[in-house]
Amino acid sequence: MNKFARFLKFLILPVSAALAFLVYFYLLRPEYPTMTLILVEGVLFLSLTLLTFGALLILLITIFVRLVSTKAKPAPHHLRGQMIFLLTIVLILTAFVGISQLQAHTPAITGPDGGPLPNSIASLEQVRLGGVNQWLIIRGQDVNKPVLLFLSGGPGASEAGRVLRFNQELEKHFVVVIWEQRGCGKSYPSYYPKSKLTLDQYTRDLIELTELLRARFNQEKIYLVGHSWGTIPGIRAVQARPDLYYAYVGSAQMVNVRETDQMIYNLMLDHSIKTGDQAFVQTLKKQGPPPYTGRNAIVPYATLFGREYQAFEVPNIKSQDYLQNGDALLLMLKQPEYGWLDRIYYLLGMMNTFNVVYPQLQDLDFRRDAVRLEVPFYMLLGRHDMNNPSEIPQDYFDRLQAPLKTLYYFEDSGHGMIWEEPDLYHRIMIETVLPQTDQP
Repeated sequence: MNKFARFLKFLILPVSAALAFLVYFYLLRPEYPTMTLILVEGVLFLSLTLLTFGALLILLITIFVRLVSTKAKPAPHHLRGQMIFLLTIVLILTAFVGISQLQAHTPAITGPDGGPLPNSIASLEQVRLGGVNQWLIIRGQDVNKPVLLFLSGGPGASEAGRVLRFNQELEKHFVVVIWEQRGCGKSYPSYYPKSKLTLDQYTRDLIELTELLRARFNQEKIYLVGHSWGTIPGIRAVQARPDLYYAYVGSAQMVNVRETDQMIYNLMLDHSIKTGDQAFVQTLKKQGPPPYTGRNAIVPYATLFGREYQAFEVPNIKSQDYLQNGDALLLMLKQPEYGWLDRIYYLLGMMNTFNVVYPQLQDLDFRRDAVRLEVPFYMLLGRHDMNNPSEIPQDYFDRLQAPLKTLYYFEDSGHGMIWEEPDLYHRIMIETVLPQTDQP
């Protein structure tokens, strides 16, 4: 134990030096940190965390020995020294995390002179929705352009990194608003109260946010784009309040979660049998077909969806840019909008919020519950999307009644079509959706 304590104390000097370097570097930090810097930060964060737990463990053992031992007890100055050491580590860790949180920002949109573009907006803001604090990333080259609100997939995940990386073109034509939803990303603390993590509450939050954006940007209506899970509250909102939206765009439009997931299960079971992957056949048979419930429902879902993505989608992704730069976790780590506490929130949201919300979606079927919408409707599907096979959304599109509806297939894409083929997505939004919908 003494050797371990000496080892911890030895580490504090290089850790403190690394922290001092980062504090200095933050003053000169580029808008988007490099992966080298992120790696240094990550190692430092992990080291400080391990030091904290290690020092706390030693202190607790020392206190326990003093209380129960009948032999020689640690001298008081040893206990005092360990307490000072633990407090020092905690203060350093707190400073590191606090600085990273204070440095979180969305980079300014710059003009030809390198300065902020006149009349542009680049803002990271906290708003109050449904009685809890939630975060927005707002970006646009002209604050007077129409507002486009993006709803990430999930539930519990944020796709802000992909939108910021692949969809900057939209900032020329819209004020793009990325909503960190309740229990997700920077908004993870709104996970509590957990009883409010319901589809109805997400829909109410969305409508409240829409009203806020209309007032903030003096717009009669806004545009709504949902991806995957985001299409579920998206449909519910435009169904409840069509007067708030110029148009709705559903990318990887979800229709019936239970039926979709069972299709994926059957697809992967058949594929595993045909390819002789007996280990995964047994894994699937052991967990059985969805839906899955319980405290860790995300585990069997992640097992199923992860293998489907590798087997059916990755081989059909044509975009090398997306293959190399589209990993959501790596993009999240590089986002200047996130501090290290936000990164922990991101991971917690993917696990905890999913476990609460996803089981609630099992009785959903828009072919029954939302067969008529009073807004222009655009559906975007990836031809190779097996996370949401096109049969069900195609069937929904065919049944749907709307004042205007159009379906686009992205031939070289899977579930992430708006990032795998961003140019096509941008053309649809700029050259079709904007001209066709009710713009004053």
